[in-house]
Amino acid sequence: MCRLSENECLEKNDQLLIMECMLGASVLEKDSSCNHGRKRQTAFKLRGLILLLTLLSGLAISVCGAESQEAAKASKSAAVSAPEKPPWSRIVMIGASASAGFIESEPFGGPTTSKLRLNRYLDAALVTTHEPVRNYSSAMFFMKPEGQGQSQSEQALQSNPSLLVALDYLFWFCYGDGSTDRERLQRFEQGLKFLEPFRCPLIIGDLPDASAAVERMLTPDQIPSPAALSAANRRLKEWASARKQTVVIPLSAFMRNAMANKPLTVHGQTLAEGKTRVLLQDDKLHPSAAGCAVLALAIFDSFLSNETSLSSSDIRWNAKEVYHLALEPPRPANTPARSVTR
Repeated sequence: MCRLSENECLEKNDQLLIMECMLGASVLEKDSSCNHGRKRQTAFKLRGLILLLTLLSGLAISVCGAESQEAAKASKSAAVSAPEKPPWSRIVMIGASASAGFIESEPFGGPTTSKLRLNRYLDAALVTTHEPVRNYSSAMFFMKPEGQGQSQSEQALQSNPSLLVALDYLFWFCYGDGSTDRERLQRFEQGLKFLEPFRCPLIIGDLPDASAAVERMLTPDQIPSPAALSAANRRLKEWASARKQTVVIPLSAFMRNAMANKPLTVHGQTLAEGKTRVLLQDDKLHPSAAGCAVLALAIFDSFLSNETSLSSSDIRWNAKEVYHLALEPPRPANTPARSVTR
């Protein structure tokens, strides 16, 4: 039995990873007190929730749809001219559960889920002055990718972003429903079309191989074929190459190396072999808190490699500091400690 709470175990393992991997400490020792031994949850257990989720998701998208005409006008207006401001000033995020925050034990959200929202880690990594990162991502993206994709795109355009981060935005435009590769790739094209109106810099994650999560977070029929996955990533690379302000971050390499416990290098700092598996949760799909800290730095590192006019001093490259600041942002003097969610 685990002698620590789930949240304490999560934070303890992540702190060990950051301290010993990113800072070059000794070999990480596994803490037996955090051997949860909890039952393996499968994707089929989540299917009982699908009807309720569909109703809720449909209601939310219907409300957004009532304002779609006005949103479309605002979107076109926002896309006409590029915002003349530093890229860090107003960062907006769109995407699915990896960006929105998700943990298997809290499918509808909870205290741990809020700590896994990726915007917290982007905020923590930025040293320079900026607005709080806006996050329009949703863990319900998988229910209706086209509806969620359009709604999030319109919201982001209305926010007039200086930088758009779409780490896992395209995931469900290839994964999920699709009886043929052709059908999946057609839906993937729709996802790209939703991103076309943006004139600000874009950071987009490529599609990872998430087949390891089958029978747990994903069902077999939701997994695209290797051919469809490769074709979608080739199409993304082609699409991004025609847009000089678009950067594709290799989310696939992050997932592959973490699953295999292989080395991972971000901004010159290497996490050694055998120390990267804890960047992913046990569900083999979503990043842990430590993974969110590393992903935030990977996002900025990829962007800066394409934007040589920007200074790397704008970023806090110490993953341990990013991790702690994200979990508990600094408070004004004489303010009692409290849990912060964003």
